[in-house]
Amino acid sequence: MAEEYLHPEFKKFKFRELKVYASTEWLADNKKKYRQVFDRYETTYVYAELSFYNKLFDVEDWEVDVEIKCYSVKKSQKLLCSLPFRRKVSKYDHIMYIREGWGNKNEGAFWKKGTYFWEAWIEGEKVATKYFYVEDAGQEMLPGENPYLDVQSLKLYEGPYDDVIEDERIYYKAFSSEETRYIYVEISLRNLYMDKSWHCELFTKFYNDARELKGQVVRLQRIDKRDQFIRITAGWGSNVKGSWRKDRYTAEIIFMDKLLAVVPFEVSDEFEEGVA
Repeated sequence: MAEEYLHPEFKKFKFRELKVYASTEWLADNKKKYRQVFDRYETTYVYAELSFYNKLFDVEDWEVDVEIKCYSVKKSQKLLCSLPFRRKVSKYDHIMYIREGWGNKNEGAFWKKGTYFWEAWIEGEKVATKYFYVEDAGQEMLPGENPYLDVQSLKLYEGPYDDVIEDERIYYKAFSSEETRYIYVEISLRNLYMDKSWHCELFTKFYNDARELKGQVVRLQRIDKRDQFIRITAGWGSNVKGSWRKDRYTAEIIFMDKLLAVVPFEVSDEFEEGVA
């Protein structure tokens, strides 16, 4: 290693991830509320989080040149901002995080309905592109109101990794611990915003009875303005039976950082058909 990193062609970093968020609230494990769809009237700044592995971890400090750019996408690309900077990478940091944003402190002032993307460059090399979408339903999202969609039903079923076609699904409110592979949530929604096409991003989070996160599935789907109803499925588990232990669980559906619905279920000795 001592000789390798002195070679002029040695790359001191390995790209890890590029994520997008708007809330500056800190979550556990150095995380943010990562999203790709935002409502215009709730958005001030949109941030990019670039992370990479430090290949000189525990060896020496060094400096890195990074540039983060944001573009809007309409008929052609338009550069909104270019943020070049030089940062010190500590030998004590195995993973390096760089967070920068663009916008206006007033909600709805800068970001309008449209498609955008962040572009990240490290040492003159483009390493990633991440798209995000700003939607505008024509009104602010007041507490308890949702101008985009309405939950019609949540149903649970068991299946393999490749899902189950709708006609063959058997709906359960309790599952067998020994026989269950994936537990799927069938989410039926009514489209309330039919003036224009828009992007729907749903987070489905599975929790056990101790409120530990079992798993999370994110579904990003373009909704056509002619779509009166929306159906999305999200499942968690393994093709190897037995990954679901006996316990009480919930599946929680989140849209634009708001809890839409919760469906409880149980994993025990036997399957029990029905809708929770």
